Amino acid sequence: MILDPIRGRTQGVVLAAAAVLAGACNDPAQNSDLRPSGPPEVLTVLVMNDPVAMLGEQATYCKPDDDKRPAQVGLPDFTISTICDPDLAVAAEPVTDAYPDGWYVRVMFDELLDPNIEDLTEILDENGVGTDTYTGSIANTQPVTLQCESIGGGFVDVPYDGYYSPAGNRESWPLGPSLVIKPNDPTEVATGKNCRITLNDNVVDKSGEPVPAAQRGPFEFRLATVQPIFSSPADGDEITPLAVYFDNVYVQFNTQIEAASFACDDGAGMDECEFSFGAALDAAGLYSYSIEGTEFDDEFGFGPAGPAAESTDYTFSFLEGATVRDRCGQEVAFGAPSTAAGTQIDFSTSAFEFDLTRPKNGDTFAAARRFSLQYTNVIDPASLEASAYSIAPAPEVPMGIDPATSSLYNDGDFLFNGYFAPATQYTFTLNAGATVADANGVVVTQAEPLVVQWTTQAIALSSVTPASGSTVVKADPAATTRISLSFNTVMDVATLTTDDFTLTNAAGTAVPVTFSSSGCSASTQATSCALRIDTAAALAPGDYTFTLAAGAMISDRMVTPHVFTQAADRVVEFTVEEAGPAEPPHVCL
Repeated sequence: MILDPIRGRTQGVVLAAAAVLAGACNDPAQNSDLRPSGPPEVLTVLVMNDPVAMLGEQATYCKPDDDKRPAQVGLPDFTISTICDPDLAVAAEPVTDAYPDGWYVRVMFDELLDPNIEDLTEILDENGVGTDTYTGSIANTQPVTLQCESIGGGFVDVPYDGYYSPAGNRESWPLGPSLVIKPNDPTEVATGKNCRITLNDNVVDKSGEPVPAAQRGPFEFRLATVQPIFSSPADGDEITPLAVYFDNVYVQFNTQIEAASFACDDGAGMDECEFSFGAALDAAGLYSYSIEGTEFDDEFGFGPAGPAAESTDYTFSFLEGATVRDRCGQEVAFGAPSTAAGTQIDFSTSAFEFDLTRPKNGDTFAAARRFSLQYTNVIDPASLEASAYSIAPAPEVPMGIDPATSSLYNDGDFLFNGYFAPATQYTFTLNAGATVADANGVVVTQAEPLVVQWTTQAIALSSVTPASGSTVVKADPAATTRISLSFNTVMDVATLTTDDFTLTNAAGTAVPVTFSSSGCSASTQATSCALRIDTAAALAPGDYTFTLAAGAMISDRMVTPHVFTQAADRVVEFTVEEAGPAEPPHVCL
């Protein structure tokens, strides 16, 4: 069978069967959808414009007055797509929203082509044995000329590959027989640019007849501009007010955008944001961030600096005229906010109320994670009085921390800090009548006592980083290397000594180290405690072995310490490499 290199799926054509069809080009009874007599006719030209499911291909050309052209086609997701108008006299409108990061073109014919238009390469298994499965390429035959507008203006050639699909018909997806033209890098063309494809004279049928000159194109289409394709919350959703402040609004676009586009530097004063939550939330300030934290991304978060109100309708929108830049530096201005275009999201917030506890009643929980009481909005940290709750046995609170104020405000949580002993049962009680206020002054009163009982896990070493067999790649040759021992309770780094472990290079030479810790204090939001062993100097590329020795004893930070004892040698072998050359910058045509 022949693999479809775009979708990574087989086209469902066994090569032998394809050869039977190809050899039957003079017998129309073999396939009523084909019209083998005469030159190959172009029935439709389709362009990928479905950035979400990567299924939809929209016609940018339909051959007029030809009853062989496709009309309704069933897709793999069991939906129906209308490709060409059932009225044969109606032509297709050029596609204007080709998917910027994954566009390609499919040219459908009314008969099988000469298969020499494609080079087939058999796929070998891991032993180098043929699999009777093939992948196709038209890189050498170049059956079309593909051109798009450059960022400097004017049309330029776009390098491409693709394949010939002898399979398919006019009623099922993918349509065929067809040539699929796939740019080598679709993102080299800026958003909103016009493109065109023209067939060359080497596109011929089995009899050697070429496509008629009048049907070779150019067939034109345009890439979509920057558009949101998914958001959370969705339009019409109700979410907690805390979710507005803490989780923010998530938006995925159809292409990568320069993260600095959302730097709130629009307007005459260069201080206006490109987006809005409405005047009430905008007044406290706004911020945005790339989900991947990279210079270019297609996923972003947008948040207000202040808390949202409960039981309130809000509108998030990208402002009309606000500009963003795509990966090619093409500047795109948003139009009027629209829910249909995904540039406006209307949502509402729920009431302020108690949400949940973590852990829940009956849970077994890591001691380092502590107990939290969670509400649906940003809370007033001073609203919960110490007399309104109790924890038994009381967690140990180190000197310098007032037990009456040991709860740590964490947005919508009261996080009860201190040192919780391992393998111990605890009970938290929130008294009836206890009151908690949110940042807007709305008060929730506890109607009945809330009692939560949980047990902490026995002290354990959760993980060692790097993992055994892993490779540490240093972006900076001068960077040191860190080994982290992560525990499920708060440990005392002072009890870790060089007698407890070894770190050696491939020659067996010891590597000098220093110690530190993270998340191992009594007042922290950390959910684990990491004892960190840092090399005193940069490690040379090579193999290294870390061994936490059997019998190593490390204590927690309780007044009466609990001791972790390593049962057997824990050996971690890892490799240090320096990063290769940086990827070249993205270049647009």
